[in-house]
Amino acid sequence: MIHSRSGQVQVRTLALGTLTGALLVGFIQTGLQLPAPHPTPARADSGQQIRQEMGTFAKLAKDLKPSVVNIAVEKVVLEQQQDLASMFPFQMQLPQQQAQPYKRRSHGQGSGAIISPDGFIITNNHVVEGVKTCRVTLSDGSELEGKVVGTDPKTDLALVKVTSAKPLPAAQLGDSEALQVGDWVMAIGNPFGLEATVTVGVLSGKGRVIGAGMYDDFLQTDASINPGNSGGPLFNTAGQIVGINTAIIPNAQGIGFSIPVNMAKDIVAQLKDKGHVTRGFLGVGVQPMTNKLKTALNIPSDVRGGLISSLVDGGPASKAGLKVQDVVTSVNGKAILSDRELLAEVARTPVGKPADLEVWRAGSKRHVNVTVVERPDDQQVSQSQELPADDTKLLGVSIRPLTPEIATQLSSSSSDGVVIIDVARNSPAARAGLQRGDIIHKINTTDVHNPEQFVNALKSQQGDSFALLIERQGSTTFLTIES
Repeated sequence: MIHSRSGQVQVRTLALGTLTGALLVGFIQTGLQLPAPHPTPARADSGQQIRQEMGTFAKLAKDLKPSVVNIAVEKVVLEQQQDLASMFPFQMQLPQQQAQPYKRRSHGQGSGAIISPDGFIITNNHVVEGVKTCRVTLSDGSELEGKVVGTDPKTDLALVKVTSAKPLPAAQLGDSEALQVGDWVMAIGNPFGLEATVTVGVLSGKGRVIGAGMYDDFLQTDASINPGNSGGPLFNTAGQIVGINTAIIPNAQGIGFSIPVNMAKDIVAQLKDKGHVTRGFLGVGVQPMTNKLKTALNIPSDVRGGLISSLVDGGPASKAGLKVQDVVTSVNGKAILSDRELLAEVARTPVGKPADLEVWRAGSKRHVNVTVVERPDDQQVSQSQELPADDTKLLGVSIRPLTPEIATQLSSSSSDGVVIIDVARNSPAARAGLQRGDIIHKINTTDVHNPEQFVNALKSQQGDSFALLIERQGSTTFLTIES
């Protein structure tokens, strides 16, 4: 997960059967019941006007229900069969048997939205993950075979295609950026197999990071969340799709999350065109900036953007002259307010195209042109934990020089620095998240090449906190230490 470190909220996606199902965003329908059992036409017209003024979603729901579908899938799951000895542990005379795997059919379902009359349907990746075909049930009860055109696990989006003899009722894609907190929204889906269930509510928040992935940017609603709603649409009052419902926080009430449709538009276009998603890549690691980290790195409080904490050797950013501790404040003229926004904007930049980055560095701003390349697959880097010991203890850590042998063990290309070989419990270092095997390269803005420089730099620090630039598994990041 380039790499961003942000706080994570435990979330859960819900499903019917074995699939994860998601949220249906809910809000309370209001209306006015007229007392007259047999109203005259004039009074009926008056009642309709009152209902319109008071607020009702009846007509909107009726018009939009045909664009929402049920998606059912079937998978073959390989499971391990228990051996007899484990099933009957007290039967000592049972023959020894090798546990054999067996195949089991698994069923699940979710929701989706028709987004074009020729049969393209948007849904969640976790609804159709692992299958090539699915069964799509339309609002009139007819069933069609759906083909999975492409999926994008990083954003939990998928595109399904059905073939129909007649044009299908499609919903229009809206503008999620135009939504404001407090706006009314409506969701339609199939919770627990109850087709075309309508719930309404308000938009509770935007830009939520819930720990689902590096491209988290969810809409939050006061949703009524039920299994079977995964992939269902979230509508605005104009009847346009503004989100794809996908997740909830377990045990919470009225907290549900949708993927913004503006993010989905680009994903859907790529899935339709080539069946997979290509993202831009700069070759940088970025992280959020706290006020304490800004103070430690002499970054003004009004500077906002993505703080570069690591560079990929030979990557586009490194070649263009970007440096660790640079703050990217805009990309192609668009202001960047956080590390997440930087990741998203770079991902949307076409591969092979130059990106104009405005960068804050050491008190001044400059422009750097970087040619964006295709993002490679994420790789896990292993490291050896066999490290020599040392008696030097500072802030609850034991350190020693970074030798070429240790650097090789830690998959590091660095030639100097100090390596942490032990972290004392409940120490300032432990509270900051330092670990055995971390390589320290900087204290605030001072480079650290050896233990002596590390000690001298620590002695020269003033105040209650400072920042360390550490390298872990080939990636660097800043951590704030509070003494």
